[in-house]
Amino acid sequence: MLRVWLYGMVIPGALGLAVMAAIVLPGDGSDLTYTRLLTGCGALIAVCIAGGFVGGRIAGRRM
Repeated sequence: MLRVWLYGMVIPGALGLAVMAAIVLPGDGSDLTYTRLLTGCGALIAVCIAGGFVGGRIAGRRM
C-alpha cells in the first residue's frame, strides 16, 4: 500500500510542483501574468493526473 502511495501520489506531486515552478517562477516576479499562472496550474494538474496513472499502474504491476 505504501508503494502505491509513493508511486501514485508523492512522486507525481513532486514532479508536478517542479513543472509548475519552472513555468511560474522564472523572472523577477513582477512579470507574473494570469496566463503563466494558469498555464503552470494546468501543467501541475496534468502531470499529477498522468503521473498518478502511470505510477499506479507501475505499483500495481509490482505487487
